[in-house]
Amino acid sequence: MKHALDRDHIEEFFAQSDVKVYFVSFLDGLQRVAMFTQDLWLANLAQEAGELEQADQELNLKIHDMGFSLVNNELCLELAYMGITRSGDCNEASVLWLKTITFPKPFIEVSLMNKIHEHSNLVQIKYFKVLIQEMNLKVDQGFLSQLLAMFASDILALRDQEPTLFQTDVDSTKLSLKEVAGVSIQAQRVSFYDYFHISPIKIHVSFSLQGGSMKDTPQAHIMGVFLQSVGVVLTDVQDVVFKLGYFERNYTFYNNTQLTNEFVRHYSGQAVKQMYVLVLGLDVLGNPFGLLRGLSEGIEDLFYEPYQGAIQGPGEFAEGLALGVRSLFGHAVGGAAGAVSRITGTLGKGLAALTLDDDYQKKRREQLNKRPATASEGFARGGKGLVMGVFDGVTGIVRKPVEGAKQEGVTGFFKGVGKGLVGVVTRPTSGVVDFASSTLEGVRRITDFTDEIHRLRPARRFNKDGIVRPYILEEAEGFNLLRETDKGQYVDTDEYVAHFKVKEDGKTVFIITDKRILLAKRGELFGTWDSEWMFTYQELKGEPKITNKGLEITLKTEKKKMFGSNVTKKDLHTDLKVAQLILSKIQEVMAMERVESGV
Repeated sequence: MKHALDRDHIEEFFAQSDVKVYFVSFLDGLQRVAMFTQDLWLANLAQEAGELEQADQELNLKIHDMGFSLVNNELCLELAYMGITRSGDCNEASVLWLKTITFPKPFIEVSLMNKIHEHSNLVQIKYFKVLIQEMNLKVDQGFLSQLLAMFASDILALRDQEPTLFQTDVDSTKLSLKEVAGVSIQAQRVSFYDYFHISPIKIHVSFSLQGGSMKDTPQAHIMGVFLQSVGVVLTDVQDVVFKLGYFERNYTFYNNTQLTNEFVRHYSGQAVKQMYVLVLGLDVLGNPFGLLRGLSEGIEDLFYEPYQGAIQGPGEFAEGLALGVRSLFGHAVGGAAGAVSRITGTLGKGLAALTLDDDYQKKRREQLNKRPATASEGFARGGKGLVMGVFDGVTGIVRKPVEGAKQEGVTGFFKGVGKGLVGVVTRPTSGVVDFASSTLEGVRRITDFTDEIHRLRPARRFNKDGIVRPYILEEAEGFNLLRETDKGQYVDTDEYVAHFKVKEDGKTVFIITDKRILLAKRGELFGTWDSEWMFTYQELKGEPKITNKGLEITLKTEKKKMFGSNVTKKDLHTDLKVAQLILSKIQEVMAMERVESGV
């Protein structure tokens, strides 16, 4: 007989030709007992004492939706909103996206069954299993920088705590050996794991340079050095697939520290083995890994979809064939266009860096990272970028020296001259490259039949007092509109009050702040929000009036328009109920303004 003494087990063998002996292995505290007996009842009792024991507590926890908001209250900034919802929805933060792939399985499943021994403090984990579904993870540099800054240690605060920490260390030297040993034993309490398993993990990772540099804190600087070492500082990483093998341990004693070390060692090794995927996923190379993976998926669909349809019938076979051809065409043409688009995009980043203008580079990144709603909108933005690149390059010869002189005097003037001369060449060239990149990206979007990732919700809105209040969707949407209208011209000077959709399509919105009212429209071509007209409360001649068409706004004096005749009033055409709500909110703001001014 041969048996490993690491698990509960029962066997039988013949010690002599007519003597049957039962061998039982079972756990008793931290020691394993091997019992030999001829009594079958006693052997079964020892083996089945734990197996047949009825569970005295069972807990089933099912969470349909869960959200986690990470807020830096000192900066009044919501760093991220991470939501775990039913598959098919997207979970996005202002700077981080997480999307489950499979449907309709839960994103994560956890199963646990443990046994507490009657005469021992040992916890025996009979069964522990974690199943994590395939997911998309998109992170940008700004998020990492803000996250590191939020959790960075404050050097001044640490120095203030030094006396207290020193006194704590002194007090620990006065403890008896028994007290120290007791604390150590408690911290290192072991558990026995019969079955501990974490499923393989498959993550689609993307990294973007949007959000600034990694130089604000020492921790951010270290992260920047790491990213630079793998080439990410030069380019973005798009949709690289990390496959991490399963983690499993059986019939072993571990304390918390040992199990954590095993866990970290396993996944660190797995991550190192996957570093080639990160290199081949760099945009400067056109993401060849993603291109080959896309082609393999297209070829697989070309054969798999018709086969699945043929099982059901002739009509389904034809439909499956069409789906397979469409998938192959989309992955082949779209993948090639996307690869070239990424290479030209990286070239555009290099040219933008040569302008030596941080503001220009920041605005360029923000524009490129605003995903267009349609392919035509993407083409239009590319054309606009080309025109503005030429315009900024020509006007920068005069504008940059003036701006530099205002900021830094004579030194700034000469710096501006240098930036202006360099920008004459680099900005138009960067615009041409970005236009080519946007056009190719539009081609990729046309051939891409996958679902687009969208926000779960707009970023949290903060009042001027900085107090973190419960999230209100309507306020967050309105504040986000105010931030996007006219490139955020009024977001720093005004306090958002309310907004109302003037038309049902949601492309025309009336915004009310503590200083002005404005009508914002979303452009069909570029997808940007611009104000059609705007008036401060000082320009209004009393409160607006309800009319049959909606709302009538009268001005104290004529307001000159850049094109067309002067205006003394504006008619807001909307539903009567909406007009009454707008009037009520304007009356509240004007009444508050009179109270504050003492009128």
